[in-house]
Amino acid sequence: MDHQPVKSSRIASIAYDEASGILEIRFHDATTLRYEKVPERIYRLFLQVVSKGRFYDGVIKGKFTEHRGSSR
Repeated sequence: MDHQPVKSSRIASIAYDEASGILEIRFHDATTLRYEKVPERIYRLFLQVVSKGRFYDGVIKGKFTEHRGSSR
């Protein structure tokens, strides 16, 4: 997956795979989290919102199956 750098104090970049619905988030502390079955509209909104951290906390975290690690 190709990561898109984002302006955020917490999040470094995000990537999305349409075929699988996987959303991958890399944080500035080098943590990478992958979320399953994320609708494409959520990814698109994530790219557009001003506060990526607030959007992550309110819309993604705890709402989708989470895995630590990254794609190869």
